[in-house]
Amino acid sequence: MSLHNSAISCALGLLVGIAAIAHSNARAPVEKKIRIGVYDPRAIAIAWAGSDFNPVKVKRAELDAAKKSGDEAKIKELLAWGPVHQRLLHFQGFGHVPVGDLLLPVKTGVMQVEKAKGLVAIAMECDEVTTNVQVVDVSEELAGLFVPAEKAHKIVVSLQNAKPLGLIEIADLKDND
Repeated sequence: MSLHNSAISCALGLLVGIAAIAHSNARAPVEKKIRIGVYDPRAIAIAWAGSDFNPVKVKRAELDAAKKSGDEAKIKELLAWGPVHQRLLHFQGFGHVPVGDLLLPVKTGVMQVEKAKGLVAIAMECDEVTTNVQVVDVSEELAGLFVPAEKAHKIVVSLQNAKPLGLIEIADLKDND
C-alpha cells in the first residue's frame, strides 16, 4: 500500500471515529433533574385553620357543655387551651416555622401531590441545591388538601409576595390579633 493510500485510509478512519463519537454524544441521555417540592408553611397553617382538622369548634362545644354542667376543671382546662392554640397558630400562620403536625391528617394527599408532580421529596425548604436539583413550589397544592374557603385561598396566593414576620414580632402579638 502506498503512503498516499495509507494517509487516506488513516484520514477516513479518523473521520469515521469522530463521526461515531459525535453520534454517541448526540444520543447521550440528558441528565434528569431531581425534583424536590417545597412549600410556604404559612399557606398550610392558613388553610388548616379554616378546615375541619382545626379542633377549635370542638373545643368551643366542649367549653359550652362544661359551662352548662358547671365542670370548673374542664372550663379552666379549655380556657387555658385557647390562648396556647392561638399563639401556636400565630407562629405557624405568620412566621417561618414547621407545620408538619398540620400536614399529618392529609399525609395521603401529600404523597399524591409528590407522585403527581414527580417529586422525590417534599420539605418546607431547601437551603441549598446543586444544579441537578429542581425545586418545585407546591404550597397551593398542599393548602388545597384542606379545601380552604375562597378567602383563605386568596390569602394563600398572596403570601408569595409577603415576607414572614419575625419570631419576636409574632411573640408580641396579642391572642386576638
